[in-house]
Amino acid sequence: MAKEILKDEILKDADLEQVAGGSWMESVGDFNEAFQRKLPGFENINPTTTEGAIYLLKNWTDGDNVVGKLKNMFAGYGIEMTYEGKPFDPNTYTYQGKKITQDEAWKIIDGK
Repeated sequence: MAKEILKDEILKDADLEQVAGGSWMESVGDFNEAFQRKLPGFENINPTTTEGAIYLLKNWTDGDNVVGKLKNMFAGYGIEMTYEGKPFDPNTYTYQGKKITQDEAWKIIDGK
């Protein structure tokens, strides 16, 4: 049985344009990593579900501010995450004054 799409679940063109961005995709990946690890504030929102994707799009820069939650989560581990917000530009991660990769950031969070 197909799920009925509710009026508030319909995405606007401006929401969909964000999906194509490089740093957007990288941030969604970060959100998913935080969800998989059940980090506080991320444990109940699975970004790989329809409901999770809608939450991300609706709260990307307004309301809950998904980017702000990610920045705060990384900061809790001493990592500065800069959301570039431009198509194809990756986010920037800095740890102890040194630029690191996204993978290195997650290794620090995992204590490796």
